[in-house]
Amino acid sequence: MDQENITREIISGIVDLYIREISQDPNRAVRKLLDMAERTSDGPTQKICYQMMQQMAKDERSPYYEMIHHLVTTADPLTIRQFGINLGRNAWTFGSGHIRRLIKEQSTSIPWAVIIDRRNDPERIPFEDVKEIIRCGHDVDVFAYVLLVPDDPDEWAQYAELFRAYGDCDFAVCAGAPAFKEEVLEQAAGMTNLMFLVNTDEPGWQDCFEKLEARGFLYSAFRFVSDAEQAEDVISGSWFDGLVPYHPLMAFTSAADELPEECARSLKVYMWNTRLEQVYPFLPVDMISDFVIINRLVTQKDTLYRIEADGRVSVAEEFRFRRQ
Repeated sequence: MDQENITREIISGIVDLYIREISQDPNRAVRKLLDMAERTSDGPTQKICYQMMQQMAKDERSPYYEMIHHLVTTADPLTIRQFGINLGRNAWTFGSGHIRRLIKEQSTSIPWAVIIDRRNDPERIPFEDVKEIIRCGHDVDVFAYVLLVPDDPDEWAQYAELFRAYGDCDFAVCAGAPAFKEEVLEQAAGMTNLMFLVNTDEPGWQDCFEKLEARGFLYSAFRFVSDAEQAEDVISGSWFDGLVPYHPLMAFTSAADELPEECARSLKVYMWNTRLEQVYPFLPVDMISDFVIINRLVTQKDTLYRIEADGRVSVAEEFRFRRQ
């Protein structure tokens, strides 16, 4: 066994141990895990992230402990372990170091994560192109992908094959409730590098959450914010209040391209502040602005890439995407 596999086995064993401890005493076990992770991290990205999480974990009454306890007692432990290792070790540690070296040596631009939007376009790029994008990304150690798929993903079998082929990458798949058919969930069973993002603007999302929880999947809420009314629904706390009974791991928002800049900025600030204030038992994430911040830590560049359904590329540098 080479050093790489030995290291992976050691990390897997440690994570398994802490998952068991968290189910019994989440407060103490989470603090121990974060302390260990911060001591052993050797790059700027992970050190900053772990230090911020340590600061948040100091509040003994934090609802995030409720979130973590629910996660380890309902989700598949193998999925928790593998998804966490892919994100924490591959994307934020090993991958980020290689990406920084490539950027320095080749004066190129490589993101830490890629968003692929295949919704609502009958002429969307062929699936073979999606596979090629991920193959090329994997070659330069991009380990995190978000896939926005149609509510009736007729290519699900191909997605499943792709996820299995890249087991060291994490995939977040976003769709409305109609996409989560029984045959889809059956094929997804056992995929430890997958998290579902449920679009809560589509009817039936509550039942969808319950099905995903019952099967032990990782799942989070997602909302595209297109106008001032939708932005206010988020910023008022109304959307979050409705999510609480369904225990999503995270609640993602994403400003639509047409959302006025003032609304997009307010949304970004609200999501950041609400996360730090630890108001809800899930993590609020503004996908664009938070991914841009992580990209800055990883690559020293304020860029995030989204591949559009027609193959064109949009770039975000703060909280909205703009066409190239």
